[in-house]
Amino acid sequence: MANGLRIRVAVHNLSDQQVTALRDAYAQMTAIRDNRGYGFLAGLHGTPGHWCWHHQHNARSALQQRLFLPWHRAYLYNFEMAARSRVANVTIPWWDWTLHSPRQTPIPKIFNDQVVSGRPNSLFRFHINLPSANPRINRNTERDPAPEAEMPTQGDVDEVMSNTDWADFEGALEDLHDRIHGWVSGDMGIIDTAAYDPIFWSHHAMIDRLWWLWQARNGNGNITPDLLDVVLAPFNFRVRDVLNANSLGYDYAAAQNVVTIGGP
Repeated sequence: MANGLRIRVAVHNLSDQQVTALRDAYAQMTAIRDNRGYGFLAGLHGTPGHWCWHHQHNARSALQQRLFLPWHRAYLYNFEMAARSRVANVTIPWWDWTLHSPRQTPIPKIFNDQVVSGRPNSLFRFHINLPSANPRINRNTERDPAPEAEMPTQGDVDEVMSNTDWADFEGALEDLHDRIHGWVSGDMGIIDTAAYDPIFWSHHAMIDRLWWLWQARNGNGNITPDLLDVVLAPFNFRVRDVLNANSLGYDYAAAQNVVTIGGP
């Protein structure tokens, strides 16, 4: 904790103890079959829930709204709270996919080891069992990453961050986000199954972190007032409720100073 905030740490900076805690939290969540469990929470994103917002669209709504970043911030918050209910001090680490070899393997080792200390690694994969899906899904998540040279670079991030208009920034960041989903491929490349892959949460923590860093420079930009009271279903948040990460009780290790953000 720093300044009373829980701190999300970069994957490449996690201690052995933090990695063990993360694996333990995910493993415990996997064993839960109710709405606190990994499968239930992952299913809110794509199949069977279809609540996620991507490119201003949602399968449950006829409206076109720019909710990708606020909705996923609320989503990560709820997942992190569920993880912390299993292992008290765990947080979702962010995967900095701009760090390439030799500093970091393309898929970080904590997500790539199939077995750890003789036990299945809960960060490697998840077994999806959705008998109500059409067609039914009953298998382990899979990845098929592209060559490392195709991963985004810090230059790509800098270009996205140079946008000062909210709409331009949000669109550019979502496009960059899409590249990683496509790069990991397999289930991460499919909206219906992406959130079942344990690496999904750390990828989205990276995206949320970039938004938070952008907010530190630009405030809330020119988010349109009509968005502020939109409810980020199925979560009990409006857009205005998630604009300040510190108000949600967390910060990122590379930006631990408390940022005061003005809003409409």
